[in-house]
Amino acid sequence: MVTHSAQERIPRYGGVSYTTVINEAKRLVPVVDLADRLCGAGGLRRIGEKWVGRCPIPGHEDRTPSFTVYPGDGGWFCYGCLRGGDVVELARLAWGYDEREAHRAAAMLLLEFGHQIPQRPPAWFRRQQRQRPMRDAIEDARVEVLMRRLWRWVFEPVLTDLEDADERERVGDELWAKVVLLARRLVEERGGDS
Repeated sequence: MVTHSAQERIPRYGGVSYTTVINEAKRLVPVVDLADRLCGAGGLRRIGEKWVGRCPIPGHEDRTPSFTVYPGDGGWFCYGCLRGGDVVELARLAWGYDEREAHRAAAMLLLEFGHQIPQRPPAWFRRQQRQRPMRDAIEDARVEVLMRRLWRWVFEPVLTDLEDADERERVGDELWAKVVLLARRLVEERGGDS
């Protein structure tokens, strides 16, 4: 009986906008071409069906060639740092993208080798339009919560130190305007991270 782990059954990157660019990069860019570019001129040498060289992944000081490229199946493996994968994974690791940014690494890979990035399908744009009101409501709620926290923990203690009621009201109005701007900017900088 053959069993499969959950990781094998579930696609690694979901969403049509992610998988389209990743699949296109895998289809158009041979792993040996990227490996050759990363290893530099003469950095890879052919041994039978595979290519061997020093690992081009940052953080791995490879003294002996432990990086192997398998052009037949489009994969690579480094026996020194025990990592491997396809052309997108190599680009992601070599260029410093995290796992959630594999689609960006794939897009950069396509551009690096002179290919066009595939356009998103019309359904993606329709979904974005449909979801816009909910995203705006969520962002407004985040801004509101952050404003209250900033006011309570940062700005309100400043006001309690002021003895003059008129000065406290004037400074409070000035600070409230700054809280609104600061909260909105912090939420925008954070973006989609939750």
